[in-house]
Amino acid sequence: MKQPPKVLLKYLDVSLGEGLPLSIDFAVLGGTMAALLGDENSAAGLLADYAAGISSPHSGKVVAGSSMEPTTTRSGRASTGFISHQLEAPPGMTARGCINLAVIASGKSRADTSQATDQLLKWLELEEIGSIPIEDIGPAEIQRTAMAIAMATSPELLVVNCPVHDSLHAKLKAFSEAGNAVLFRASSLGQIPYGVERIALCNKSGIDRTVRHSELSAIAMGGSEITVSFYPSLPRKQIEMIDGVRNLVHLEGAYKFTHSNTVFAITQLMHVTRANSRAVVELHLAPIPPSTLLKMFNPEGEPQVQADLFGQEVGS
Repeated sequence: MKQPPKVLLKYLDVSLGEGLPLSIDFAVLGGTMAALLGDENSAAGLLADYAAGISSPHSGKVVAGSSMEPTTTRSGRASTGFISHQLEAPPGMTARGCINLAVIASGKSRADTSQATDQLLKWLELEEIGSIPIEDIGPAEIQRTAMAIAMATSPELLVVNCPVHDSLHAKLKAFSEAGNAVLFRASSLGQIPYGVERIALCNKSGIDRTVRHSELSAIAMGGSEITVSFYPSLPRKQIEMIDGVRNLVHLEGAYKFTHSNTVFAITQLMHVTRANSRAVVELHLAPIPPSTLLKMFNPEGEPQVQADLFGQEVGS
């Protein structure tokens, strides 16, 4: 009989500070990938640090690995790998040298160290740049080197605290499909890789709610944050007349707003431009920001529906 997947990461009654509400419980199963989504002012980055054992919550605990040890303990850190867009290394240290040191630190013998280093270099396609100093390699190779270093201890969980380069997507997917778990920290929808099924939407206090990929797609698909400016400038009331415009602000000569139907919004903007004898001098599209997504999931006046560890609704 096939065994159910293990829970490889749990946030239990986590609070970020005195007087702040408890974050809802959240867990990541082996064989899956999840994301903490929140802007730079949210708790997403701090929650990623908790998962990696870099810091501890004010109250509650974060545990990881098959043994469910706190992530700040030695055994908890051993089960977790951390990937960032930066690597700290002495000047002149090569990618091979960094990976080799990480393998040695994992306790392998000298013979096994050489073999493991070669395997990691090959799997992460770093053989050609293995002898190049870290300061001379590109961002994509930095991330792959960071993953190789993280993999040196044979972790069960990888915490990725940076926008993921395309060259790592397949590697992280393969890692999770082997029964492990991956947790991404994302500051926009565009930073969530394909294959992430559960997303924790974060505010300043912690996790506001957990949603499935299908739920997030349904509410965000086709929408965007639109920035537009005109010459000569256009009165605000003309933009307000476009049906569906939300969160409209006027800043430094440009209008910024969100809309659930980008194609409709752009079409209406072009109609308004022609009707008022204006020219569009700037038009920029961006994913709907996390703070706005939270408002879309929690309309004013409606009760919030929280989720249990595995994303099932438990009422409000």
